[in-house]
Amino acid sequence: MGGTLVTALRVAGWPTDRIAVVERDVARASGLREGHGIEVGSDIPAAVMDADVIVIAVKVYDTSDALAQIAPVYKPGALVLTVVAGLTTAYYEERLPQGAPVVRSMPNTPSIIGHGATAIASGAYADEQHMALTIDMLKATGLVVTVDESQMDAVTAIAGSGPAYFYAFVEALTEAGVGQGLDRDLATSLAAQTFLGAARLLVDSGDTPDVLRKRVSSPGGTTIEALKALSDAGLDGVVAAGADAAARRSRRLAEELG
Repeated sequence: MGGTLVTALRVAGWPTDRIAVVERDVARASGLREGHGIEVGSDIPAAVMDADVIVIAVKVYDTSDALAQIAPVYKPGALVLTVVAGLTTAYYEERLPQGAPVVRSMPNTPSIIGHGATAIASGAYADEQHMALTIDMLKATGLVVTVDESQMDAVTAIAGSGPAYFYAFVEALTEAGVGQGLDRDLATSLAAQTFLGAARLLVDSGDTPDVLRKRVSSPGGTTIEALKALSDAGLDGVVAAGADAAARRSRRLAEELG
């Protein structure tokens, strides 16, 4: 996700000499350096000591160590933008100098191709200007919405983890197609393109999912029969169970590490 944000910044017009990245994985560091022509180092304090914006894009269990290195050299007033799942803005504020403006974000993997869905929430010291800057930084990744931080666990469950649910459904539909006699590659292509087109129609038409579903579901037809079978099999409950599990895990991460 850190590499995706670098791409977004470049698309937003940030010059390479204003972007510094800390990446200790040699292969990823080389890719960032060659792909974007930016400075890539391994020393966190050196990279952030004069920064106006600090992006935290590390694994959740590495966050505390990263903040411990940032705090002594933190430039007062610098925006701290985090893409780490689960951890609250208060977690960062407690580990940084008093008054640090923190914005929490939850992007998802389609951000890599500019079709992501990202929610952002402000901490105690982040104002409208900080939020506007964050939106400007992230707009090249796709949809960016502002929510109250209390909603971020739900956002994680729906948008953050959502792409994996989609891939799982494509896999299941592909297997169903194979079971009906289709070649696996053909079944995968048909399923993927069908979902892509359906999502595009939903976004572009402005109609609700309910309206579009009913347009496809002719009385006595194949689609309505399939939807009834999915409902009888507990589709809504299965999806809700997955979202509940993801939201619970997001809350637990904050409890475990906070």
